[in-house]
Amino acid sequence: MSSNTTTSEVTSFDKGRRVYHWAAAVLVLLMILGGFTMTKATSTIHFGVGIIVLALMVLWLAWRAGHPRPDFLPMPRWQQILATSVHHLLMLTVTLQAIFGLMMISFHEKSINAFWVIPLHIVQNDTLHDIGHEAHEINAFIICGLLVLHIGGALYHHFIMKDATLTRMKSGNA
Repeated sequence: MSSNTTTSEVTSFDKGRRVYHWAAAVLVLLMILGGFTMTKATSTIHFGVGIIVLALMVLWLAWRAGHPRPDFLPMPRWQQILATSVHHLLMLTVTLQAIFGLMMISFHEKSINAFWVIPLHIVQNDTLHDIGHEAHEINAFIICGLLVLHIGGALYHHFIMKDATLTRMKSGNA
């Protein structure tokens, strides 16, 4: 699809967007679960997947610039604004979450590795570590709230409005 395609010409979610959406959904949900249940043994996996999430978010933001999203299905303007806001905030907070996590472990007092082999420690700096830790923790709860809104909105459209909003992200068909 060319980058000069306008949103009004796009009627369904393309396969790349759908694959990314569901892959990101699985990773984010696993990261939330992992963050709230982390042990010393699972932390190295959590750190490594966080780096992958950060890379995926950067790639996604670059890819999105040339791939317009489909128009909204008919719905009130306030719902379009809310949906757009939640999507943008999810992209921002998930990206920031990975950055805050990297900040926290890069300045930790101990040397920390992702996937047991990728060193992430830069230098001990308690102030930067503490800022990263607090921001990572607060941001996790913000992400959880945004996910409730996002998933709730999708389920509302699927079960109450009985429109194709969720179906378009599952199969691409409007």
